[in-house]
Amino acid sequence: MAHSVMVFGLGEVGGHILEFLARTPGIKKIITVDIDEKKALAKLACVRYGAMFEGFYPEMEPVVGDVFDVDHTTNLLRKSSPDLIINTASLQSWWVITGLPPAIFKRLHEARLGPWLPMHLAPTMSIMQAVKSSGISAKVVSLPFPDAVNPVLATADLAPTVGAGNVDELAPPLQHYVAKKFQVAPDTVQVCLVGHHYHNAAVLEDRKLDAPIYVKVMLDNKDVTGRIPLEEVLLDATNIYPEGKDDSSIIASSALKNAMAILNDSNLWTNAPGPAGLPGGYPVRLNASGAHIALPEGITMEEAVSINKEAQKYDGIESIEEDGTVNFTEKSYTIMKEMLGYDCKTLSLKDVGEAAKNLKEAFNRFRNNL
Repeated sequence: MAHSVMVFGLGEVGGHILEFLARTPGIKKIITVDIDEKKALAKLACVRYGAMFEGFYPEMEPVVGDVFDVDHTTNLLRKSSPDLIINTASLQSWWVITGLPPAIFKRLHEARLGPWLPMHLAPTMSIMQAVKSSGISAKVVSLPFPDAVNPVLATADLAPTVGAGNVDELAPPLQHYVAKKFQVAPDTVQVCLVGHHYHNAAVLEDRKLDAPIYVKVMLDNKDVTGRIPLEEVLLDATNIYPEGKDDSSIIASSALKNAMAILNDSNLWTNAPGPAGLPGGYPVRLNASGAHIALPEGITMEEAVSINKEAQKYDGIESIEEDGTVNFTEKSYTIMKEMLGYDCKTLSLKDVGEAAKNLKEAFNRFRNNL
């Protein structure tokens, strides 16, 4: 069956997703939405011609659009009626601060990703408002900080279907490592993860595992978790993982995997962040009806959610309330206020746009004054 996909944002990850989509059997049309027309046209040209070399000829339709113009996006969605939406739109990628002087980056990094939430939440919320207003039935794979963005939006009935990347990125290296250790084929190893974005950053960037996490490793349907020293193995397995934005193609692959599982109704078992508006990541089944939690024996839903609610504190988010209000940890709040002059201890849904604007201005001022 041929499918149409709409991609919001053609940045680092969005560009990789576009390259992969254009070379995926069954994709008949790709609609891209980006505010930068020149960049979009250049990217589409590269993707189109490269795909043609490999015998793929999907129709590509570039659209210039500002995701904050909800009415325009709503009309676009109604007109295009894509089978699936992939969102990568963010006001600032997580890796931008890695370009700061090392000592400054180190201190700002201690605030973690949590307080940067408005940069990811604001555009995603606008897109989801448009999806809801349009009345289309397309599922949404959304990448900007889904561990926190999705549960916040769930309180307003605006949650994307599922996220991608984050804790899912730990599965392949662990699967590969275990396969080598036991000298078996990688596809006989199944890695079940309940964890937060924080775990991904802590393991890959900080080289530690200090927050609650659940990992179960199955080999030919037999539990071998007890035969693996978890922290040692995770750190060893990810020792040569690419740094910073160099892992963008891996994140894009995670997104494509999730998107195609939904489009093809394959009922794929995998790990994914933000399914069904839940905090953090979980084992799931992905099919045409969406993302469905698929926990292994040995852990309850209550325990899984509790792990991620505790882990999100390590990422700078103290709690997410029932009305979507986000409370940041004292440590993260203090660092952001002292370094950037950005004063936001509590974030409500109605203030997301203003908070994003203030944070962007504060960071730009800070960087320009270095």
